[in-house]
Amino acid sequence: MGPRKEDPAREEKELLAAYLSRHRLKRSEPRELIVDTFLRSEQHLSVDDLLALVRRRRPDIGRTTVYRTLKLLSAAGLAQELEIRGQTRFEREHNREHHDHFICRVCGRILEFSNPEIERLQEENAAALGFLIEGHRHQIFGLCRSCQSRPASESRR
Repeated sequence: MGPRKEDPAREEKELLAAYLSRHRLKRSEPRELIVDTFLRSEQHLSVDDLLALVRRRRPDIGRTTVYRTLKLLSAAGLAQELEIRGQTRFEREHNREHHDHFICRVCGRILEFSNPEIERLQEENAAALGFLIEGHRHQIFGLCRSCQSRPASESRR
């Protein structure tokens, strides 16, 4: 047998276990499956997106369980909620580099980007105004490459 592969989400799972213990919340097999599925994803998932993924293995898991687990992950600092086009999506948060989002207003595609120059300019502007930045979410809305190439009548509904 070869060397055991390290679980890349091990630290996040340990942090969640500590959070559950501190708040006297129980672990459950459905919750564990939802957490594992979420932590394996690199997507910005809605409750329904994650529900569809989880139901591939456990069709009996309900939407409410997925929703509560995502809220729990957010409270534990392991997921971040993003409000995009009137829908809440969740992305992994723990130990991730800061990034911002381009969001297609037609198809909803989300592209992540980082730009040190933008961050520097924000800090400079805040300092000039005597403002202390504690955090921010930068979301830029427009059209992705795919939607730009569609006929106008099709992509700009």
